[in-house]
Amino acid sequence: MPAKRPELIAYSGVKELYEAFERLFLRGGNASAEHESSCGCTVKIFDHHFFHMVKLCDPQKPQPLVMAIEKEIIRNTHQGFANYTHDRQRGIHLASAALAMVAPDEVWMSPALHTADVAFIKLFDTTPYNCTIFLAKFGDNEGEVLPVTSYRGRSRDIRKYCRGTKIYP
Repeated sequence: MPAKRPELIAYSGVKELYEAFERLFLRGGNASAEHESSCGCTVKIFDHHFFHMVKLCDPQKPQPLVMAIEKEIIRNTHQGFANYTHDRQRGIHLASAALAMVAPDEVWMSPALHTADVAFIKLFDTTPYNCTIFLAKFGDNEGEVLPVTSYRGRSRDIRKYCRGTKIYP
């Protein structure tokens, strides 16, 4: 039975969005955190994964952005997004991404993945976007995965990942 989708993240600027990311993924301000997923993986999150999770960029700066430089700018941007752009849908669904990470319904290795190794899929009771897909890659330590990105999806979006190898449950 699909889960109730978490409330959407409300934010009006990059500082509030980063603070939500810190609460959900970094346990409130650490530079990194580990999360045990029900699939048996340890998901290791670093502060710079914020850029990927919300697709944050500054068109005036070379990519990739560097958190050691950007964190102070983000924390001091009290209104709006300054020069940053982001994917609003990814931002408002960060809580769904966190739930997909720690309590996925299915985890797949798939040839459809290019920059990731595994797709964590969480089904929700909403339509038409009834799932969140959290993409991750294997880390250096056995059982460890690192986030690549996540996005809300429809049933048809998960079909391509289900052509691979199901590794959970």
